Amino acid sequence: MRPTDQQIEEIAELLECGFQCYFHKPTGTIENYPDPEGAYFDSEPWQEEMDKVANDWANYLAIDPMDSFQSFRVMEGFSDSLAAGRMKNKLEYILSQPKPFREFKHAVESSDYRQDWYDFRRQANVAWVKEQFFVDD
Repeated sequence: MRPTDQQIEEIAELLECGFQCYFHKPTGTIENYPDPEGAYFDSEPWQEEMDKVANDWANYLAIDPMDSFQSFRVMEGFSDSLAAGRMKNKLEYILSQPKPFREFKHAVESSDYRQDWYDFRRQANVAWVKEQFFVDD
């Protein structure tokens, strides 16, 4: 079974929020729960979902979030999409420095480009999720 566009968007949003997502191939349902490696993870409220996935692992497709390299590429893509100017120069500088993630986030979120960034990142995450389903064929 293939995910709907709505399910793909839901998975992309959940991944952005730090959840782990699993697509049940026979039924097309989505299971999700916070990353168990997270500092404040409490398994009790999520045990049912975790058990459901663990007990039928072969029928689930794990949807992975972007790793840091891929996330960096999205930030580069956003910077490249901007017209020449102060913000583009600022982001290019930030991306050339060590550990740019926090500085990039701060620069974008405190600017007039905040919503543009969210929209760009959302599209990139949706494309990422779609790619994982396509590769699984």
